[in-house]
Formats: sequence, structure tokens, C-alpha cells
Amino acid sequence: MKDYFVYLPVQQPDSIWGCVVTSVGHTVVPPGASYPPRRHPVDHHFNWSKGRVLHRYQVILVSEGAGAFECESLPGCQPVEPGSVLLLFPGIWHRYRPSAETGWVEHWIECQGRVFDEAARIGLIDPKRSVLKVGPAPDLSDCFERCHLLAREGALANQDLLSTLGLHILSLLGHLDASRRGATKDIDEFVERAHLLIALRCQEPLDLRALAAELGVGYSHLRHSFTARLGISPRQHYLNTRLQKARDLLMNTGKSIKEIAEILGFESGYHLSNQFKSHLGLSPKRWRAKALKRPGRPPPGPPPR
Repeated sequence: MKDYFVYLPVQQPDSIWGCVVTSVGHTVVPPGASYPPRRHPVDHHFNWSKGRVLHRYQVILVSEGAGAFECESLPGCQPVEPGSVLLLFPGIWHRYRPSAETGWVEHWIECQGRVFDEAARIGLIDPKRSVLKVGPAPDLSDCFERCHLLAREGALANQDLLSTLGLHILSLLGHLDASRRGATKDIDEFVERAHLLIALRCQEPLDLRALAAELGVGYSHLRHSFTARLGISPRQHYLNTRLQKARDLLMNTGKSIKEIAEILGFESGYHLSNQFKSHLGLSPKRWRAKALKRPGRPPPGPPPR
């Protein structure tokens, strides 16, 4: 693929996607070549001696070659190997360059928006993990190839599609980084199984110790791994599932609060109402009345004979 780069206007930073792609590119840097090539806008150009600070996020995949990376959030000079991802954060000074002996091949995408901001806030991406050594990552490489294709076909016309690919790259980085830091396939498998079993048995009392034994893992390991991978505890997932099923029954049947409580295994109608109002801000009765006020919606009940 020939070298290219495109810079796009910042349109609707609060777009429906929560992300706007503002730059995409690909560069092959031969051994001994000067770096960076002098063809980028002044706000993106930099040299090794001064480095630079950007106002947006950049994801750079180095697919071949080697080099070095420095930023103010990491100690010293970090080696860059084939299969490394460099994460650049707004307001964080950084610099990087390929080795004169090897050169490198780089692919990059630049994004801004609330989804990247939230990912940084919760630690999905972190300036202290600005160099991710993901190694061979076909999904990530394929996603960049798709970005290159869309950008070269017509970057402005495809800006929305590029923005959704920016979100996909962000999710892949979170997954790859978690795997690199010890979230193994085995953990994913038993967490997924626990997630399904809790949802299927939400009308029964939750016994986490029995569930852990059924899955062949320790009780503490289950709780910790479930929360780390899904962002909520098993008990919160259990309650969320029960309340979602309560909403479904309120919306689609004429059953009383007491009947719904019995179906879902709540201690009483009062217990269901208390949990419902605590988490959703309305009693089940008021929630149902509000939901059924939608124009054209018939009242809940049995289907016509």
C-alpha cells in the first residue's frame, strides 16, 4: 500500500457515535530515512528533540520494524517492537521515532469524543500504558486495513464509518490489553458462563458459593474476575436481570405487582417495589402507568382469542 494521510474536519464532537475521526494514515519509513516526513500540518509535525502535545487521541500500530517512544507519563525510553501500539493522549507530551537500522511501518487513526474520554476516565486506556505490545493481532490489523480503504475511497464521505471503526479499535485495544495483563481465555469462559447462569436462574436465590463450585473456581476468584471483566458485581448483574424482567412483565402483561414478585422470586410485592423504586426512581405502578401512556399502545393483557 502506498503512503497516504488525510486530515478531516472536526464535525459534531458530540455525534451519535460519541467519537469523531479526524485523521487516518499509513507510512512506510525505510531504514535511515528522516522522521517524521515533512508533509504534515504544523500542529501535527514534530521532531525528536522537542516532541509534541496533541489535543486529540491517536492510536498508532507499528506493524513492522522497531524504534523508541517517550512520554511524560512513562519512565525513560520505551522500546517499540513489531506489533506495538502507541497510544497518544490529549495534553500529554510525547515523542517517538523508528530505528535507523530497521525503519518501521506505521498505521494511525486520530479520534476525539466522549467515548474516548470515558475510556480514559475508567482506565480502559491509560497514559501509563501508552505502549501496548499486542503482537500479532489480525482483528486489529484488519480494522486498520478497513480504515485505509475507506479513507482512500473518500475520507470525508466516509467519516461516520471511520468514526465507528475508531470505536471498534478502542474496544479491541481494551480486549487485547486485558488479555496481555492476565485476563485469559479461561477467565472469559467461566465469567461468560456465570453471566448466563445468573440470568437464567434470576428467579431463584443467588448462591455465589454454589455457583463458583459448579463452575470449578473459587468464590473470591469468581467475584473478582466477574467484576473486573464486566464492570459490575455478580449480585448487581443478578438484581439488574430481575428488574429488567420485572419491567418486561409490567409492560407486556396485566399481572399485579404481587404476581410479578412471585414469578421472579422476590420475598414480597413490597420487596420488589422497594428495589424497583430504589434503582429506577419510580414505583412499579407509576413506571407501568408512564410506560403505557405511549401513543397507540393497547393495555397489557392476554392475546385476543
